[in-house]
Parts: sequence; C-alpha cells; structure tokens
Amino acid sequence: MALLFKKNHDGVTYEVRSAGNTRRLYTNGAFHTQFNPQHLFTSGVWDLLSLPSLCMPEAPKKVLVLGVAGGTVIHQLYKMHTPEQIVGIELDPTHIQLAREHFQLEYPSLELIRADARQWLASCNQKFDYIVDDIFIHTEGDPERPYAADRRWSRLLAKHLTNNGVLVQNHIDSRNSKRALRHFGRGTVLEFSTDKYENKVLTWFKSGTGKALKKNLRKELEQLPRSITKRLRHSCRVISE
Repeated sequence: MALLFKKNHDGVTYEVRSAGNTRRLYTNGAFHTQFNPQHLFTSGVWDLLSLPSLCMPEAPKKVLVLGVAGGTVIHQLYKMHTPEQIVGIELDPTHIQLAREHFQLEYPSLELIRADARQWLASCNQKFDYIVDDIFIHTEGDPERPYAADRRWSRLLAKHLTNNGVLVQNHIDSRNSKRALRHFGRGTVLEFSTDKYENKVLTWFKSGTGKALKKNLRKELEQLPRSITKRLRHSCRVISE
C-alpha cells in the first residue's frame, strides 16, 4: 500500500495510503476511512452507516454527519439520494483538509464545519431527516468515543430529528451498543453489522415497523445493479420495537 500523505502535528500522526483507486485514512494508526470513487460500497463499516437510509419510505432531504473523517458515508448518501442539504461536523481540521484534498469530498449541498459536535448541537435549532453519529477520537489502535453515548447525548440527538427522522449510531462492539440501546426512545431499532468488523451500528427509526423497514431495504437493494451491491457484506436485524 503506497503512502500518499504523512503528517505529525501536536503528537498526532496522519496518514493517507492507497491501494489502486482505494484510499485509506489513518490517524495515530486508527483506521478512520476507506474510499474508492469507482465503488459505492466498501465492504466495511461505512456501508452500515448509509444503508439504513434505504429503509426509509422517503429519501432523506436533510442529513447531518457527526464525525466526518474522510467522508465515505457522505459520498454514499449523496450518490444514493442527492440530499438538499448535508452538514458535516468534524473537530479535527486536518481531517477536513484531507477529506477535501485526498478523498474528493466536495458537493454543492455539503457544508463542512469545524466544531465540537456536542457544543454545535447545543446551539443549533435545525432538524434533520438523517443523523449519523460516528464520533471517535485519536487513540493508539481502535478509535474511541470522546464522551459516552448516554441518555443525555441521545436526547440531544433526538431533539434534532424531524418527525420521521432516523438516528444512526456507530459502536465499536456489541458491549457498547447494548449499553447505548437502553437510552433510545420509542420506535424501532435495527442493528447493522458485518463479519469483517466487530462494530455494531444501531439505527433508531421514530416510525415504521421492523418488518416494513427491512422490506424497504431489500426492495431498494434489489433495484440496484449487481455490479454496485456485490461488495456489500452486511446483516440487519430488529432488536427493539
């Protein structure tokens, strides 16, 4: 794998590596992003953050992504739905720079904001149809959340969802996802996962049954060409409704 970029700043090491058309972002050795402009899906965790949007009866128009890194999920959501608005909140300015320069993250409807997600949400009055909570900080090895996915955080996120909005929350493993699950409100929760990673992605739907949501997902995927979906490696199950 070729090294395209390396930078050390304030004790943090950033690297962008490539293998063919695929590019990966590493921060202090933690794997944050994988992106290939020729493929919609990655066979990785990022697919699990965008796939729940296909469960929705209507495509999301306003999207909020908390934790941008290289922006793979933004690429996927834009290509699938072309939302009217996408807001990406990212604390690390180097991630924003690399997303633009090495991961082609530029869209007319996209606004990238350097901010702490919790502080930004506390001062924001806007509501979104689709919120992705993928906030992790630099550590040696696997990324870690900067603060707990507790009741206070869940309520703050829910406050910014539209009536039929969807919250997608990434967890590093099942232990963390089970802890976070009890803080979700009324509605249906689907869990997305893949055999390649331990991550569990919880998706909270304020409306819709598990059966109907999974049916929508199957229908949307069946309408996509096999050349697009063949890289998908995912499972989806209802864990609460």
